[in-house]
Amino acid sequence: MLIIERPAAYFEVHRLPIVLDTQDGETRIIRRVALSDLLTEFDERISSELNMDPLGLQVIWSAYGQKIFRNRISSISNDVRNYTLNLFNHRVTKALVDDDAVQLGKGLQQDKAYAGRGKDSTAFKQACLIYLENLFTFAMVEAQAQNNVETAGVLGISKARRRWEETKGNPRLVFSPSARAHVLVRQNSLGVSGRYKTPLVEMDFFDGSYDYALPASRPQWLKAQAQLFAQGKPLAHLQALLHGHLAKLLADPRREPELNFTELPAELKQAFVEAFRSPTRVGAYARDLWLGVTELDQGAPGALYEELKQEWLPDGQVLERPTEQVFALAVGRASLAAGDRDKLERVRLLEPFLAELELLMGVMLSAKSQSVNEVLAGWTSLGRDEAVLPQLAMPIERDVTMRSQVSGTAAERLTELLALARSNSVQQQVERLLKYHEKVMEARGQSPWLRLLNGSQLKIDVRTRKLPAKEDRPVGTWVHQYYVPQFRHLLSGMRGLA
Repeated sequence: MLIIERPAAYFEVHRLPIVLDTQDGETRIIRRVALSDLLTEFDERISSELNMDPLGLQVIWSAYGQKIFRNRISSISNDVRNYTLNLFNHRVTKALVDDDAVQLGKGLQQDKAYAGRGKDSTAFKQACLIYLENLFTFAMVEAQAQNNVETAGVLGISKARRRWEETKGNPRLVFSPSARAHVLVRQNSLGVSGRYKTPLVEMDFFDGSYDYALPASRPQWLKAQAQLFAQGKPLAHLQALLHGHLAKLLADPRREPELNFTELPAELKQAFVEAFRSPTRVGAYARDLWLGVTELDQGAPGALYEELKQEWLPDGQVLERPTEQVFALAVGRASLAAGDRDKLERVRLLEPFLAELELLMGVMLSAKSQSVNEVLAGWTSLGRDEAVLPQLAMPIERDVTMRSQVSGTAAERLTELLALARSNSVQQQVERLLKYHEKVMEARGQSPWLRLLNGSQLKIDVRTRKLPAKEDRPVGTWVHQYYVPQFRHLLSGMRGLA
């Protein structure tokens, strides 16, 4: 189950607009804009959690992780092929918008979704992106049986295969922003353009409304043009083929132009597959661009990057080290500026504290029913006492810049957890952690996982958790990864190995 954290707080900032009509001096509400009209792309800044984080710690650790990576990497955007595919699809769309010779047919001109703005409308750009995503995905399905292509990581590939089988290898491609054109359910959010929108916005390729003409966007598009799209570059021929194909399609007089997959030129499909056949194929030609525009090889992420490169073995394998070790080595790099070192050090202060809180919650969830005294005994059996949480909280509280780095829900929760750690006994820590958990679950609109009966007996309403052995969980062990595995995955594609 996907839970949107603190929806009330979100709506206070992003008030749902209404459409008004004024007649005869009176103003009437004719339509309230639905939430689905606004949330068209996946946005991790609206924090979401799977139902496996009873303390809501993700919103805290992810905030500090994104201070390092600046929203370039997330749990859903970390694949170099999808990064590049999204940029390419936007480049094709931008070229259509900029080319005055590309004219819309009568049906598209009259489409109310375009609100009279034609090619410059968000709906038109979404239709382009969806069409290109689907064309690529079906081309990969077709090529999978014929060529050496890697389909793992291609968004929507399972549903595309199903559609392929249902249509005997001849699915329809529809040019429209509507659900009729989608292969994925909620494709505007869950497809490539939705999942990889935030990184490209953060890098100034366009804004949230897909405006490509921003002053800050020009240098970014010039870099991409020089390295990927100029004549003789890896994606130039494919872009030219798609530009010609779409210009012809857009002249179709229907409101939603469409065609069968078999009507596509074989050269176009083959070129699409060849350009994006695997992440490493893409990484070989796109690495320099992405390291340049993301700046992930500089500052705090650059220090992590240098350490992750040390994991690469000559035979192409990767010897992964624990995240805490990667951070420790990165902090020690002499070339690292003080501000960037601070970003890494804050995570090193934070994580041992969060990990111990999660462990204490795990002890509380380790039996269907147990007394508070049994919880205390379980905590002691793991080598912990009442001093562990205060000792780990103290350096966080002493760092005056620590809490100023986050705001909103993340700041509120961290403040509450630090206050909880000041309790004088483990029993008080347990009782306050339980109240904190109840507050987190209430904010989600869910019931607490466990209840305290008669002030002494804990009962849980979910599956019990198995506790680790004492020797497997020394104090200070990290459990959250701060996007290092995702960064490692992105770099594995950028390595460009066949």
